[in-house]
This record gives sequence, C-alpha cells and structure tokens, in this order.
Amino acid sequence: MMQSLQHELERMQDRFGAIYKLLLHADPQRVAQTPADEVYTEGKLRLLRYRPAVEHPAPVPLLIVPSLINRYYLLDLVPGRSLVEYLVGRGLDVFLIDWGTPGPEDRSTTFDQYITGSLRRATQRVRAISGQDRISMLGYSMGGTFTAIFATLYGRYVANLVQLAAPIDFHDDGIMSQWTRKDRFNVDLVVDTLGAMPAALMQASFRMLKPTYQIAQQIALADQFGDTEAAQDFLALQFWLDDNIPFLGEAYRTYIKECYQENHLVQGKLVVGGRRVDLSQIEAPLLTVVATRDMICPPQSSKVL
Repeated sequence: MMQSLQHELERMQDRFGAIYKLLLHADPQRVAQTPADEVYTEGKLRLLRYRPAVEHPAPVPLLIVPSLINRYYLLDLVPGRSLVEYLVGRGLDVFLIDWGTPGPEDRSTTFDQYITGSLRRATQRVRAISGQDRISMLGYSMGGTFTAIFATLYGRYVANLVQLAAPIDFHDDGIMSQWTRKDRFNVDLVVDTLGAMPAALMQASFRMLKPTYQIAQQIALADQFGDTEAAQDFLALQFWLDDNIPFLGEAYRTYIKECYQENHLVQGKLVVGGRRVDLSQIEAPLLTVVATRDMICPPQSSKVL
C-alpha cells in the first residue's frame, strides 16, 4: 500500500509539474496560425484571405464576420481547434474580417457605417478577388447581427447565410436583455462620459452573468492535469476571453438603444443607411446555429430568424 501511495504521489507531482510549466510558458502567439494574407485594409480593419489547402477551392468564397468587441482569432484559435482551418481544409475559399482595435479617434463611427460602409466595401473586395457576384457569409455573435442586416439590404450579394450565436430578438429571456432596458441602463450617460463602453467594464459584466464562472474555470483547468495539449487549448480560449475590445461611441449608443432597448431589428423598424431592415426579405439559404446554454445570446434570440 505504501509503495502504491508513493507511486501515486510521484505521478501527481509529475502532472502538477507539467501543468505549471505549461502555465509559465503558455504562448498566446500560438493562436491564429492558419496561413493567411492581408488583401484589404481600411482604417483599423483588415481583410484576411486564407491560403488554400486544396488545388481547386470552391468557387463561391466565404466571408466570416466576427463581433466588433471580440478578437477575430476565436475562429482560428489553435491548430486542430480552428473553424477556419477546418473550412479551408474542406476546400472553401475563406476570407475573414479583423475589425482591429478602435481608438478615441473612432468614437464618432456610427452603427450604420460599420454595415453600409466597412462591411459593404470588404464584401465588394471579396467579390472582386474571387470573381463571384455572390458570396457566402458567416456571422458570429454581433457579426451575425451585422450579416443579417447586410443580407436584408444587399441580398443580391449573398449566396448563403450562416448565423452562429447571432442576436436577433433582443427582448429574450436572458439577463443581458434585462440589464439593458431603458429604465435600468443609461447608455447616453456612459457614452457621453466615457466615450465608449470600456473593455474592462464589459468583461466585468460578462463575468457577473455567472459569478461562479472563474471558480469553474479553475476546476476545469485542474481537470486538465496531465494533458498538456488540452490545457494549452484551455489557456488559449481563456486568453481570448480576456482579450476584449472597447465598443466605441455612437455605434454602441445605437446598438443598445435600437436593438436592446427598442428591439427594432426583429420588429422591422430598424433603419440602417436610410433603409428599413425587414428580415423577411432575406432570400439566401439560411443556417442558424445556437448554443443551448449561451447566456449572452440565448437560443430564443437567434432562433427567431
């Protein structure tokens, strides 16, 4: 029994040693490893085109649109855990928008300008490079809200639409919907005082959605002891979760007021670029993917599309 206990203690020591060595030497630069070329820039925005993994990629390209407040590399996290890598490997011609990190000089950029300006021009560049009149679009989180609006206003450019955890109905049963109501959240005070919703304040809000989450993270990391690859994947995801981007000025004001507080998008009352957004006008084949335990975008919010 003593020999067995000694062996178990030595094994545990080896596992603890491996995980702490991983923690000390974890390399955040391991993210976003799928080879890509920068094919267009506009201010802070970059348009990436991933190098093909097959001789003849599919003719219709795919443009991935992430959220404004999250780093794009979630979709290209680490080798073997990358949606981009998988899609490229399946023969798709994949483009992706990196919105970049806005500064105070971007404070006046409007919600409309992101969609009818930056997203439209990036789409036009993808069309020009690929030689295709219509492209497929995949929107993640707020990027899905953007692509739904875009597919309504510019449906002639959209061949297929994939929505991944994309908020559409903002009066859902989630906590975010409750917190942002007009009688509970003064968005004008935030924007007029701070010029933005700071990344740190957003991060604190997300953590308050589930106050025990950090404890759960530590337990999850402990469960990875002895599996350095799984621990590295876990740490890469945590690195992304803590790497938020501020949501600046006028775009934030409009997003909160028009979407969260008035819920104009799902009601067909949202006006973007002088045009009313009627989601029933989307004609492209549509796939909506939801996560059953998503606290930021509950299934009800996405499934309505």
